[in-house]
Amino acid sequence: MKKVIVSIVFISLLIFSCKRKQVDVPIFSYSILNDSVKNFKLNINEKQATIYYEYLHQNDSIKKLYLTYNNDKDILISNLDTFHFNKKTYNSKSLQFKFYQKKEINNHNRSLVFNENYGLLANLAYGSDYLFLKDSISKTDKKLLFKALFYDLNKIETD
Repeated sequence: MKKVIVSIVFISLLIFSCKRKQVDVPIFSYSILNDSVKNFKLNINEKQATIYYEYLHQNDSIKKLYLTYNNDKDILISNLDTFHFNKKTYNSKSLQFKFYQKKEINNHNRSLVFNENYGLLANLAYGSDYLFLKDSISKTDKKLLFKALFYDLNKIETD
């Protein structure tokens, strides 16, 4: 009887320690290079100080994007790359997004625009710039958002 109670408590702790925040959130992905829209589903799982983001393409099961956010260290992990907060931000109407980059800067630097409650807003990289939005937008709004992100990314701070 004691083993059964311990097992139930252990299983309950395991289930409740992994808080599922959001499931199957529709995401619209826009490219700077063309006007096509790709549809994704976003799943967010939180476990202690780590949040897992899974972007699943609705029409192609091979196209997936996984991000892991470590809240204690304020880093993003995508595949084998680790991205660090670079002290730059983008403020939307309701949220503040942070820019993350790899520590080693090379010819093809990649920036991720991210908020832990929203997820990924943009991937800014040479030749593959994408927005990840929860609402659809017009072509003009897409261009304005890209311009605002590039402006904030390249803004030089002077004291």
